[in-house]
Amino acid sequence: MPLPDLPNTTPSRSPAEGFVDVTARLSLLMAVLAVAWSLLQLLLVAALGQLDLHALMQTEGLFPLPSWMGWLGEHATLLSLLQLLLCLAFLAVCWGLFKRREWGRLGFIAFLVLVAVLNFASLPLVDSMFSGMQAMFPAEFLNSPDGAEMRAQLQIGRWTSLLTAVGTAIAFAALHGWLVIKLGRAEVRALFR
Repeated sequence: MPLPDLPNTTPSRSPAEGFVDVTARLSLLMAVLAVAWSLLQLLLVAALGQLDLHALMQTEGLFPLPSWMGWLGEHATLLSLLQLLLCLAFLAVCWGLFKRREWGRLGFIAFLVLVAVLNFASLPLVDSMFSGMQAMFPAEFLNSPDGAEMRAQLQIGRWTSLLTAVGTAIAFAALHGWLVIKLGRAEVRALFR
């Protein structure tokens, strides 16, 4: 004689709850990894703080250093601290999302929109990075046959990087837009307090 099935004692979860759980857990994992990376980057910046980048580039014959690279080098510690603070804020927002706090949902939406906007805002940096790399070489080298080949490779790299960056920005904007729409639905909003 077969035994009767026992009733399920765990309440069934709605699709909205499942969506929030998966989104929050994946985001928490990414936030923890981002904090760890930021701490490692800060440690590396502190260790390399003694390195004179200008002198190193000059000995390699790669001078003058583009102004934006010099600025990044001068402000590396501050930028790394800012990145760490943003990652900690993201971690807090993800925790709020996980715990079903309204501030966590709204903060998470704000981070999604901010990242999508920054992805598009950073596109001009791709071109300036390749222009800066080309400017580091002397004109006599750039006019030589080897220099012409390097300029062609840089041009291919420029377009490949630009197309990849545009595609990535569009893909992330679509994903983030979808997440914002899902987090704005009534059945999801009802889960937060």
